[in-house]
Amino acid sequence: MITIGISFIGDLGHDSSAALAIDGKVVYAIAEERLSRIKQDNSFPIQAIQACLDYKNLKIEDVDEVVFGWPEFKEHHKATFKLHLSGKMKVDLKHLAFGYLRSLTSRSIPSIFAKNNFHPKKITHINHHLAHAYSVMPYLKSQESLIFIVDGRGIKESTTVYLKNGMQLEQLKRINYPNSLGVYYAEMTSMCGFRKYSDEWKVMGLAPFGEKSFDLEHLISSENGNHVVDYKTLMGVEKLHLNGKEIVRPDNDEVAITNSDLKDLAHSAQYHYEQTILKFIQYYTDKYQIKSIGMAGGVGLNCKANGYVMRELQLDEFFIQPAATDDGTAIGAALFPFAKNKNLKPDTFYPYLGNEYSNDAIKEVLDKYHLTYTFLDNVEADAAQELANQKLVGWFQGRDEFGPRALGNRSIISDPRTAEMKDKVNEVVKYRENWRPFAPSLLEEEAENVLKNIKTSPYMILTDYANPEYEDKIPAVIHVDGTMRPQTVNKEMNPRYWNLINEFKKITGVPVVMNTSFNLKGEPNVSHPTDAIRTFFTSGLDVLYLGNYKVSKK
Repeated sequence: MITIGISFIGDLGHDSSAALAIDGKVVYAIAEERLSRIKQDNSFPIQAIQACLDYKNLKIEDVDEVVFGWPEFKEHHKATFKLHLSGKMKVDLKHLAFGYLRSLTSRSIPSIFAKNNFHPKKITHINHHLAHAYSVMPYLKSQESLIFIVDGRGIKESTTVYLKNGMQLEQLKRINYPNSLGVYYAEMTSMCGFRKYSDEWKVMGLAPFGEKSFDLEHLISSENGNHVVDYKTLMGVEKLHLNGKEIVRPDNDEVAITNSDLKDLAHSAQYHYEQTILKFIQYYTDKYQIKSIGMAGGVGLNCKANGYVMRELQLDEFFIQPAATDDGTAIGAALFPFAKNKNLKPDTFYPYLGNEYSNDAIKEVLDKYHLTYTFLDNVEADAAQELANQKLVGWFQGRDEFGPRALGNRSIISDPRTAEMKDKVNEVVKYRENWRPFAPSLLEEEAENVLKNIKTSPYMILTDYANPEYEDKIPAVIHVDGTMRPQTVNKEMNPRYWNLINEFKKITGVPVVMNTSFNLKGEPNVSHPTDAIRTFFTSGLDVLYLGNYKVSKK
């Protein structure tokens, strides 16, 4: 059986994507942004769908079922209208009515497919949170697990709790929008001067620079397996009165780092989210006596809270879908028919699901642009020496990562041994705020030596602290509060990246490199060799490795 899962809900959503599953296993997945080069692209993922088909030389007629990780558009419009009538949400009724009519005609899914000359055999729509849940379920090793889906909004729901038993799901709890932890964090992001539903990670990065000065328990709390968000105060908020102070949302994102109140607001917002999500999850782990949990939904990318939950609850298993936001629902949607037919089996999540380019294909691109290059038998050893010489390395290998994290196939890599390296990468490559942290990639075998708590974290989605003996060895990847967001690199999962780090260890004695996404500010991560070459020549990168080719700027 062949299925394609799709994440798409038009102007109402973000991060459109597609995934291909064959006989119950996801074999390919890619976000539309990687191909269109439009960050968080929410357009119909025609390029991603075609890429799924091309991967196995398929036609759309070969696909048994196409599944969307959202109900039909009209259901979203109906739910929004009901929220408006209930006073829980204010909307432009003319715009809503126009959108509803379009969802029945030109913007209906069959119409969109037909315009692109695609005629699937069968189209199915499933609940958004269910699609998130299926993106997690097969990758949990335990027979029994709890799965928490936490985001801004599905159609009606904002948080859903499932009990996984084998390959079956039972819904335990549903909390409806706008009582939403995603709304809370989005509005706090806006209050700090950042873009909500886009820059939440900036709040996480800013939080350690502030103090817990503001009591936000009246805005967010959790009791008896429920959470309560004061959405009436928060939605569209321009100013907050907290502890006798008036906090006004700034006009731009450059104010926050110099404003003590905004730094304190970021810290307080993060702290209260951590306390709320911990209490919420702990209610269910205590009630069901289960120490294996899974998580998805955009809020699942809050790596600092994830690490806190992991440590406090002493979990046996904590799998967070690396593509936790809406792009990951394409995976769950693709797997849904197999679960429905009881043909879904446990699996290990492999994040390298996108495009791969052979050395021949790479050489063709290099020759097209008349670039200077060298073919190397051992690129890992050469790159490790360049890193040890303080060079900034573009690293383009294997298949694209699926999800927002660069995990060693589309990465910018540097030496973590000096704090100045972080500033250098910010200034000459990323062109972003110098207070934001970078992440370490380390050999999985060295995790116990480098990290205080984590033994394995292959998807860079938990925070931890460095062991004391490593605090001075890798200052570039340790944030101001002592935390870092590590990726433990498994030799079997990514042998070339593991070899690179191991070669760096042989030279320096340090089994860690600094890793960040291979992109410029405001762009998606690179996907095609041409993207990597353009980024290389328009930034301060010193050397680029594409497959076995080393490219210089000379």
